[in-house]
Amino acid sequence: MSITFGDMSSNPFSLVGHVALVTGGTRGIGLATARGLARAGASVAVVARTAEATKTVVSDIEREFEVEALPIVADISHEDEIPGVVANVTDRFGRIDVLVNNAGASAPFAPLIDVTPKLFDKIMNVNVRAPLCLTRAAVKAGLGHGGGSVVNIVSAAGLKAEPFMGLYSAAKAAMISATKTLARELGPQGIRVNAVAPGVINTDFSKAIVETPELHQSVIAKTALGRVGEADEVAGTVVWLASKAASYTTGSIIVVDGGTIA
Repeated sequence: MSITFGDMSSNPFSLVGHVALVTGGTRGIGLATARGLARAGASVAVVARTAEATKTVVSDIEREFEVEALPIVADISHEDEIPGVVANVTDRFGRIDVLVNNAGASAPFAPLIDVTPKLFDKIMNVNVRAPLCLTRAAVKAGLGHGGGSVVNIVSAAGLKAEPFMGLYSAAKAAMISATKTLARELGPQGIRVNAVAPGVINTDFSKAIVETPELHQSVIAKTALGRVGEADEVAGTVVWLASKAASYTTGSIIVVDGGTIA
């Protein structure tokens, strides 16, 4: 039995001719993902709150990978800014094929019963409501014209109990559930929805863990590979999920944690 990839060329991993939108794309996993998508040939819209950083990332992408890139300055935690983000992309490129919901917010270490309503709303707004609203806007704008891909960056913390990280874990668990539901609901339109759940990755987000010797040793002792991950190792999974090589993969949660929860 032969396996084909529809009308794809000889390279099913290529994203040439595709347009990708990446939130939180100026650092860490978001930055690595934006660059990885561009390396695969996609035009990339990079969304972040800081104008200077966004323009710098876009300039670097265009110079290094010779693709078109678009800087978008927005705070997606403000729902009224989301339609403008999508409109900017479609006005420039005429379409959106890949949406990477990467932007997120961490929560302070605290017992779950001590979480205030204000903090609960903030974390859920950024980590759950915003990506759902952005997905809705992208779908309404014709995501992929019947063949789009949504990739939600969640966390391995959403798959297991983690004392004093209950709020963050709950938010990521909510997006894991939402990913599966969206996959079922949008599948008939040809839209695939998956999530990537990183473990501890060497980024600013986990800087305190990586740079504190006792915490670092505790983390790597739990992994199968004996080290923390790098942002590019997460980005590679995102690029695969965005491509036709993953054309029969939807509703999946891909764990990238070095074997910590294996």
